[in-house]
Amino acid sequence: MWVYLLLFLSALAGDSLGDLITSHYSEKQAQDGNSVTLSCNYTGAVYNLLWYLQYQTSKPELLLSMTESGDPVKEDPSAHWLSAKVNKQRKLMELKISPAKVKDSAQYYCALVPTVTGNSFPLHNILPIV
Repeated sequence: MWVYLLLFLSALAGDSLGDLITSHYSEKQAQDGNSVTLSCNYTGAVYNLLWYLQYQTSKPELLLSMTESGDPVKEDPSAHWLSAKVNKQRKLMELKISPAKVKDSAQYYCALVPTVTGNSFPLHNILPIV
């Protein structure tokens, strides 16, 4: 079974007007059980790098947070299928879901500040093929 990933491009402002974050792709696909990597570039000197998940009928949930130089801190330490890394030189943050399952179908947000409230444009939207 194939899982299709739709990624919507948007930008979220950081702590200052000069800090932005953007996603890389408009569409991805992966076979159920394979890994999927979502990535975003950011600008500026930032402290918080965050990944959120939002199911269609609920509010955004924080998946993990990290700094440019630190390891990710997962909100759910048992979420062994999630990993993240930052490339400080390239200003790139990545979220890896492995293995990806249909239950992972949701909108994924990368952010520079601890909120995505009010943003109507998700950065990453993962949808299964039905």
